[in-house]
Amino acid sequence: MVLLRLRCLLWGCLLSTVHPEPHITCGENQYVTNNHCCDMCQPGKKLVNDCTEFTTTECVSCKTGEFLDTWNRERHCHQHKYCDPNLGLKVQKEGTSDTDTTCRCDEGLHCTTNACESCTQHTPCPPGLGVKQVATGVSDTVCDPCPAGFFSNVSSALEKCHPWTRCETKGLVELQSGTNKTDVICGLQDRIRALVAIPITMVILLAVLLVSAYIRKVTKGPGNKVIQPKKCQIPVEDLEDPIPLYSIAPVQETLHGCQPVTQEDGKESRISVQERI
Repeated sequence: MVLLRLRCLLWGCLLSTVHPEPHITCGENQYVTNNHCCDMCQPGKKLVNDCTEFTTTECVSCKTGEFLDTWNRERHCHQHKYCDPNLGLKVQKEGTSDTDTTCRCDEGLHCTTNACESCTQHTPCPPGLGVKQVATGVSDTVCDPCPAGFFSNVSSALEKCHPWTRCETKGLVELQSGTNKTDVICGLQDRIRALVAIPITMVILLAVLLVSAYIRKVTKGPGNKVIQPKKCQIPVEDLEDPIPLYSIAPVQETLHGCQPVTQEDGKESRISVQERI
C-alpha cells in the first residue's frame, strides 16, 4: 500500500515536469486573465469586460460624484468625499472623475487626520509659552517655552513671547525683575521721585493761593463801594416863614433828616439823641 502511494507521487512529479504551465509576463498597466494580458482601465474609468483573444479591455467613465484615481481593473468607482459642515469642514477643491474631493477646516480649526475627515480647535499656548509655529488647516499650534528675557502673559494660539521692557530706554529704573509670565516693572528712583514731586507741589500751592486771592477780591469788591448821602431837595413852598435877610441875631441853617433847622450863631449845635436815631 505504501509502495503504491510512492509510485503515484513519482508519476505526478514526472507529468508536471514534462507539461509545465506557461508563465505569462504582462506590461506595467496590464493584468493577466484567461492566460491573456489585458490592459487596465485608465484613471477616471472602471472595468466593464475583460479582454479576449479577439477584443480589448472594455472600460467606461465614472459617473458624476465618483472617481478612480489610478490604473485599475475595478468594477465600481469610488464616491467623492463629503465635507460635512457640522464637523467644521468645507470644500477646498471639488473632485473629478480621476481625483477625490479635498476638504479643509474652518478658520480656527485644523484637521485631526491626514484625510481631514473631522476638525478640532487650535490649541492655545498658555502663559509662559509662546507660539513657535501658528496652526494651519492641517496642523495644530506648536508652542515653545519663553527663553530668558522674554515673557508671555496670555493664553493665545497666535501670540509669540515678547521681550522684557528695557527701563533705561525710558529713563526709568527696574523695580522688579520679569519672569517668563510677567514683564519687568519700571519706576522712578526715590531721589528722582522727590525732585519731581517738589516742583509739582509748589505749582499746586501757588495755584491754590492765586485762586483764593482772586475769589476774595471778587467777593469783597461790592462791599467797598462808598454809599453817597442822599441829597435832599426842599420845595420852596414848604417854607412858610422865610428867614429875613437882616435879623438881629445871626442864625445858621442846617439840615437834619431833610428838615431845615435854624440856630443862633455862637451857640453849640445840639441834636437830641432821638433826632440822631
